[in-house]
Amino acid sequence: MLALTSCDDWFDLHPQSESILEDYWRDESDVKSVVASCYRAMNEIGFMERLLIWGEIRSDNVIQGSTQNTDIDHFLNLTLNATNGYTSWNEFYRVINYCNTVIYYAPAVREKDPNFTEGQLRAYLAEVKGIRALCYFTLIRTFRDIPFLTAPTFDDSESFEVPQSDPDEIIRALIDDLKEIQNSAIAHYEDVLYDKGRITRKAIWALIADMSLWINDYQTCIDYCDKVLSPENNLSWESSQTYYQRLFVTGLSTESIFELRFNALQNFAATEMYSMYSGNGRSGQNVYRVSAFDFNNTTTPLFGITDLRAKDFLGPLENGRYPVMKYTAYRSRINTSGAVYISDYAPISCWHWIFYRLSDIYLMKAEALVESGNNQANREAAFACITKTYDRANPDLGEGSLNFSSYNTQTAMRNLVFDERQREFLFEGKRYFDLLRRIKREGDYRNVVSTYLFRKYMHLDQATVRSKINDEDALYMPINETELKNNRKLVQNPFYKLSSDINKN
Repeated sequence: MLALTSCDDWFDLHPQSESILEDYWRDESDVKSVVASCYRAMNEIGFMERLLIWGEIRSDNVIQGSTQNTDIDHFLNLTLNATNGYTSWNEFYRVINYCNTVIYYAPAVREKDPNFTEGQLRAYLAEVKGIRALCYFTLIRTFRDIPFLTAPTFDDSESFEVPQSDPDEIIRALIDDLKEIQNSAIAHYEDVLYDKGRITRKAIWALIADMSLWINDYQTCIDYCDKVLSPENNLSWESSQTYYQRLFVTGLSTESIFELRFNALQNFAATEMYSMYSGNGRSGQNVYRVSAFDFNNTTTPLFGITDLRAKDFLGPLENGRYPVMKYTAYRSRINTSGAVYISDYAPISCWHWIFYRLSDIYLMKAEALVESGNNQANREAAFACITKTYDRANPDLGEGSLNFSSYNTQTAMRNLVFDERQREFLFEGKRYFDLLRRIKREGDYRNVVSTYLFRKYMHLDQATVRSKINDEDALYMPINETELKNNRKLVQNPFYKLSSDINKN
């Protein structure tokens, strides 16, 4: 089903004209074309930049790199305001509008195309509803208060006067929508490119689990993690020796659930943000825009000396910075001495961007178990999930290297899963949202901010830092000033409405 073109061609499909209005929708190929356009729009550099900036640049994982970019510098130096280009959410609402257009028009195609079955229609609808939910979930975690649109907009001249909705109510509506259509989604594609590069049933389950964790619905999170972990989904761990290459270099690994595919199109956003390699493939001081935080220069280092992720995900100190290697380089040469040098890494093209993989499922389940009840059984089950990723990343220590007795309290286990998520998903656009989820759950934003975010801004005046991030509203983004002008029903984030910086350039 749906395999009317080659995989490579399918991901590059788009409508033959800019019009995707009523006269366009004649047969299944038109539906397929616009569904493919949803993915194609996610490939755009503006969409990808926002995934990185919103979920990673604001986190404690990165600091300023060598190459300057004014809008990004404002994030890194706490001078963000509503004029910043990266406060625009247009790229995400464009994808949402494509999805809404398919949902609106595709059912009528069933009446025009006798070969277009009800099962195929519902599969497409499940696919775009999954993409739409992923976009909305990202917007909510970034801005908190956003407009919720379920009908398409056909013309830029249309009046766009839509107020913001309660973010948790949007999440619940999205979860209900996905639950209703989950069984219509394709369970498994025989072609691995489709199976990993399109929204499938297991991707929808992963998304439901993630959104449920955000609203503290722990049992639903656990239930849907278990659905993904069911043997028929054919997910399995890559080995310690091959996992980095299989996940981040070649892509489409055995543990991938959904990844955004880049082939003819290069992932320029990740390259420009992270890469320290110039066009000739050599290390260059003035290439990358952000670099890794110095995780060793803390009271409790994030990585142990045996952790492969410290060697694979970030490079050694060079020119006062720790360059990011994940998605941009591959440690192709292993020194027998154990030391790691810049020359050990070979630059790579950024092929895929992973949204969900097996590690996500185990660590989401671990977090939900820890939070769902302070009892021994839950802590033991959570610990078993955490060791899956930890043991794989520390093969020299052997299985069981973590000692359960060292974490046998709810607080200790909570911190263990939080730190393991940081180690496993470093630079993957998840960390800032993890911080927000913990703040949202615990209600004590000052503790999380002072423990994790303050240390990133040690180069700034500390009184200024406190004034900029010691306010829960400041942890979410301002609404772009153009959006406020175009939609008069929008209400600005209170922190930015009152901030003296709001009208500055």
